[in-house]
Amino acid sequence: MVDKMVEVEIEHEEENKLMNRREMTLKVDHEGEGTPTRASVMDEVASIANVDKGNIVVAKIDTQFGKEESIVTARVYDDGESLKKYERDYFKERG
Repeated sequence: MVDKMVEVEIEHEEENKLMNRREMTLKVDHEGEGTPTRASVMDEVASIANVDKGNIVVAKIDTQFGKEESIVTARVYDDGESLKKYERDYFKERG
């Protein structure tokens, strides 16, 4: 389990007003560490986006074999009600 991240960079951020969320693509450099956990990614996104972790869904963490960086797709909701309304149940459960 990896709790320490070296560097997080926002690659792309787009506001989706219809669904009350921001859709983010992040590059996570985790040199010398394994693929980051969803929980550690959620912590980093919460601090970057200045929101509660309960309003974040980490949809995907993609790490290519042998690389020490991951591409993360995350959705940051304005409120918990929008998250409950638009996200699939399994995303709500895993975060």
